[in-house]
Formats: sequence, C-alpha cells, structure tokens
Amino acid sequence: MTTCCVVRPETAADIARVADVTRLAFGGRQIEVDMVAAIRASDEYVPELSLVAEVDGTVVGHCMLGRKALLGVTAPPVLALGPLSVLPSWQRRGIGSQLVSTAQQVATHRGKEALIVLLGHPDYYPRFGFLPARDFGIRPDWPAAMAYPLLPDLSNYRGAEIPH
Repeated sequence: MTTCCVVRPETAADIARVADVTRLAFGGRQIEVDMVAAIRASDEYVPELSLVAEVDGTVVGHCMLGRKALLGVTAPPVLALGPLSVLPSWQRRGIGSQLVSTAQQVATHRGKEALIVLLGHPDYYPRFGFLPARDFGIRPDWPAAMAYPLLPDLSNYRGAEIPH
C-alpha cells in the first residue's frame, strides 16, 4: 500500500517534529535524534538533502544525506544516507521509499558527489539500487555496508572505508 505524501526539503520549523519522528521511528532511542542534530550542526550538512515527508500537512518521515569523507583515501567526500525515519503508524506504506528515491534524485541532480554510502538494512536498500560497498572496493565488508553510484568512475574510492 502506497500513501501519497509530499516530500520536500526540511525547514527550521520542522526540526522539533523531525526529532519526534526520529525518536518514535527508532523505538524511543535518542541516539538517532542526536545523530541528525549533529549532522545538521556540522560541515557535513547539505540543507537541500534533508527531506521530510508530509501527509495532510503533518511531517511523518525524514531522510538525510550528509557529506562524509571516506577513510583511507584522499578522494572528495561522498554522501552518507541516514538516519531514515518514518513514524511507526505510517511505516510500510511507501513513505520511506519515497524519501530515499527523492534523496537519490536530488543528489543525482546536484552532480557534486560520486556516490551515496550507508550502513543499513541489507534487505531494504537494494531495491533502490544500492549494492554491497565491497563491489566498489569499499570497506567494511559487511552486508550492511552499501553504496549507490552517482558517477560512473569510482576508482578514486577503491580501498576506502565507510566510517562507523
């Protein structure tokens, strides 16, 4: 079942609601809320890549891509996806998929970074074209380490490691 939602860039007015959505999406944990706040307060933050999903004017989901330097190489920073949050009552309705797909489209249109990396659920992200990071010579060699190419030549990232 797919729910129609509006995906748009986050605004300052959304910050408190995004924190609530993130906390609830992760079972009441604070670590993901703090992660979003830390990215937002850092040089890694890319405002147009912090997206919210709205249904009837209410924020029900959030996705963020932040710039991240990979370890072990001198290549330009890439984008890191996460956390992806959808209110539990709105999960399994396609909202997370709409957020990830929109983030990929915006990142592709920007044309500034070579790839998107993540440490996430290996059964969820391949549907969006994410492949094992090891396929690009990027570590760690975990099922959760994945990458989505935005440019055809990723040779500068061979031997890199996604920080965790």
